[in-house]
Amino acid sequence: MEEIAEPNRDLLIRFAETNVMGKAWTSAQKGSAARAKPRFTLPLPRFLPYRISILSALIGRAIGESYRMNPGLSAPEWKVMSVLAYYGAMPSGDIGRYVTLDRTAISRALARLAELGFVNRMPNRRDQRMFLVDLTAAGLKVYGRIARDASKIEAGILENLTADEVTELYRLFDKMEDYFRCQLDPRRPALVNTIEAVRESKSSSAGT
Repeated sequence: MEEIAEPNRDLLIRFAETNVMGKAWTSAQKGSAARAKPRFTLPLPRFLPYRISILSALIGRAIGESYRMNPGLSAPEWKVMSVLAYYGAMPSGDIGRYVTLDRTAISRALARLAELGFVNRMPNRRDQRMFLVDLTAAGLKVYGRIARDASKIEAGILENLTADEVTELYRLFDKMEDYFRCQLDPRRPALVNTIEAVRESKSSSAGT
């Protein structure tokens, strides 16, 4: 069987230039080659949002391997579990203070976690419009396994940093987060003030 020769691009262009429909195609081809460069371009290697988004995606992908296959959680479901594991039982409407999820995503995550038997919903006497939610024993067990995997990933990320560099890193995270949560949207509290959260955790532990 004979091979079909590749069409000659120059012949195609000449043919296209002989008819009206082809003229538009030819202009587009020539124009794409001579496209003007934008007057301003983002320096991606030093553009903070780009670098953070890449790092976030890489970390999320690594941790996601622990919860996506077994037990088959989504990222929002894992985030909700993490909040409940750290802060304990809380009104469902308060979860949004600690994760970058809207109410619909949180509601869906809670429904799925309840379906899996990982979350309990209890009546909230203070506000009947929302439930009190907490992790079940099964939820805590699953969370513990995934959390240990996540902790190992964190250790690998930070192993080349000194203790002072780690402290400074978290301080900078707090400052950048405060810019978005406090200045741009003063009605909403900061997502998590790392330093204050650690202090409060230590104080409550000492008082028990």
